[in-house]
Amino acid sequence: MKRLRFHQAIVAIAMILIGWLPSLAHDFEVDGIYYNKLNSNEVEVTYKGFDYNSYNDEYVGDIVIPSSVSYNGATYSVTSIGNEAFYSCSSLTSIEIPNSVTSIEDEAFYYCTSLTSIEIPNSVTSIGDGALSYCTSLTSIEIPNSVTSIGVSAFSSCENLTSIEIPNSVTSIGGSAFLGCRSLTSIEIPNSVTSIGGSAFSLCTGLTSIEIPNSVTSIGDEAFSLCTSLTSIEIPNNLTSIGKRAFYGCENLTSIEIPNSVTSIGDEAFSGCTSLTSIEIPNSVTSIGGSAFSGCI
Repeated sequence: MKRLRFHQAIVAIAMILIGWLPSLAHDFEVDGIYYNKLNSNEVEVTYKGFDYNSYNDEYVGDIVIPSSVSYNGATYSVTSIGNEAFYSCSSLTSIEIPNSVTSIEDEAFYYCTSLTSIEIPNSVTSIGDGALSYCTSLTSIEIPNSVTSIGVSAFSSCENLTSIEIPNSVTSIGGSAFLGCRSLTSIEIPNSVTSIGGSAFSLCTGLTSIEIPNSVTSIGDEAFSLCTSLTSIEIPNNLTSIGKRAFYGCENLTSIEIPNSVTSIGDEAFSGCTSLTSIEIPNSVTSIGGSAFSGCI
């Protein structure tokens, strides 16, 4: 009886330990691509192993993702590029995404430093946080009309990105979305956008001018801070507030017109704008933050 109880105890402990073991991110692999089942009909592309950094460069060269994949007698539609799927695959050079994919999840291509080409199909509706952050070899990208939101830090530190087209379908640009895109010289924000997140274009040192459409009602803190080549900017009539350090350190900004819709100017909003010689503040402004125009000689 004691031996039986001892055996039962060992089995119970073993079951508990098995429950603690991490599960693989991927459910199966076909032709060098790893997949995770989302349901009985759909899968997402994922990384190999237990964690996104279990393996380095499991994806290299040119990758073509199929629209569907078969495994163990079942066929699945590929509908998503999962979280961190290609995280730090520094030898990935290009990727083809099928029309079956509707979402590119957070940090999907984070730090893919050799990625030079990616085509986002019209089926994609969302680009996740940090999705293409630190893709330093990427020079241009076209966002399809199906996309409605650009996530936080989606393209941050893509330092060689020279052009990007934001479609009319996009309603919000996330915080730090293009932070550190130093080679970006111009960008057109469509009328569909209503909000620009904090630090969205911060440190875009090659950006010389930008027109913000009337649809935008809020500009986040540090949205254009340290855009040192920015010489002019048009603020929309529907904007009610200019955030903290919104244009901090824009040392070549020579003129700016603040519309009657603005009621508040945040702390250090134009601090360090040393080329700004004159500015007219409308009667609508009821509060001006500390050091809002510090260093504007």
